[in-house]
Amino acid sequence: SLVRITVHTMPTLPYSTDALLRALAPIDIVIDSFYSSNQNNDPIENDTTTQHLPNTFWSEKSQGNFASLIASVARSNNGNSEDDWSTVSFLPSRRYIHKLVQRYVSRLQQEGDGAELENDRLASLVCHFSMSSKKFGASTSGSFNSSIPDPLASCMVSFRVPVITPGNGRRHNKFAREDEPSKNDDDDHDDLLRIRVYPHHNDVGVAKVWEAGACLAEYILRHPQVVRGRKVVELGAGVGLTGLVAAAAAASRGFSGGRGDGEDGRVVEKGDVFVHLTDYTEACMENMVYNVEVNESWLKRRGVDPASVTVGTLEWSEYAQNENNMVFSQTAESNPVYGSHGANSIHALSNADVILAADVVYDVHSIPDLVSTVCKFLSSPWKSTNGNQNGEEKRAIFATTFRNQTTFGLFEKELDKKGIICDYLSLDDVPFVFPCYFRQPRSDVRLCTMKLK
Repeated sequence: SLVRITVHTMPTLPYSTDALLRALAPIDIVIDSFYSSNQNNDPIENDTTTQHLPNTFWSEKSQGNFASLIASVARSNNGNSEDDWSTVSFLPSRRYIHKLVQRYVSRLQQEGDGAELENDRLASLVCHFSMSSKKFGASTSGSFNSSIPDPLASCMVSFRVPVITPGNGRRHNKFAREDEPSKNDDDDHDDLLRIRVYPHHNDVGVAKVWEAGACLAEYILRHPQVVRGRKVVELGAGVGLTGLVAAAAAASRGFSGGRGDGEDGRVVEKGDVFVHLTDYTEACMENMVYNVEVNESWLKRRGVDPASVTVGTLEWSEYAQNENNMVFSQTAESNPVYGSHGANSIHALSNADVILAADVVYDVHSIPDLVSTVCKFLSSPWKSTNGNQNGEEKRAIFATTFRNQTTFGLFEKELDKKGIICDYLSLDDVPFVFPCYFRQPRSDVRLCTMKLK
């Protein structure tokens, strides 16, 4: 039989349901993707608002597949079966999985044309969350059942990042599909890049992986030569995803950038990596350090010495107005919260070859200091141990999500005043890797390299 259901669609995105789930995607997007992956008909069209869908979507078998999907992001805390839901932890968070299951059951009841909850595994999961709700109470602050979001409640989003391998020639790089599973199921969770976020925090730097950060990371994966063999500093690194991906790309054996687009430079061996991540709020710094530490094994698996990825505070005005690049006493090196990954940001920036920045153009008051920082970096003497033996110039690579014409216009005017030219880059050859484009599409991201006139 056929039933009429409401389809909650976004523009078609090339991600598996598992990838969407791990990335904290909107719940109805996950459910619709699950439907598409479990049926043999065409994918849901972008402009569809309602469709006739087979009742098999709500069948006992489909319900079991949905329970298996949830089990794929559950990890046992004591070695028991993952079907003992009381002993597992969920990614990206228990609250998110609870709401996802609630929504699935709600849609089953509303749209299932008399379908009932038949699968034992899914029923046990629903029962678990129901009992947990009674135990904690709906009004308990911070519990996953609370109707009031907790700003200090974190989620762990995770991504399977392609492993870069040298192509047959110097002009191409290859990497595996994002949704390709690992050969060993036991390694599946460990091979994920994990990023802790605070979706309800008032500090935007810890709230999510922003669209431009995801886009810049995807560009680096497609063009790793822009960071290979280079000392890299990221401005406004936020949760740290872009910088971690840059470190992995820099460690991939290949060719460093030369005069052209690319790959006519020297051969770079693994281990030739230096990436420094900067931001300035206490929440950002603590979370960034955590994300670097939790991914140390992920970095090692990609040939990166975790000690080569460092973090530190950076006020753009401090660098831009510091004529002698003095090392200030209040740095990451003297702040124990940054641990073994702490380093001085002004020193790192003064010796960098490349700066990266994503979604840092949003506060009109900070734009002059940001542009002054870029100008000073580009105009300062080359100090890299690699030198500019290939006639290279320092690089600034920015990714900006276009949100406000006035703000973006002011940014471009400041760049022009400082004599900085933007060369906008095409994303046509850049595959989608990170499912982060739910509020704005990747086509809204402007990616450019900067140089002095």
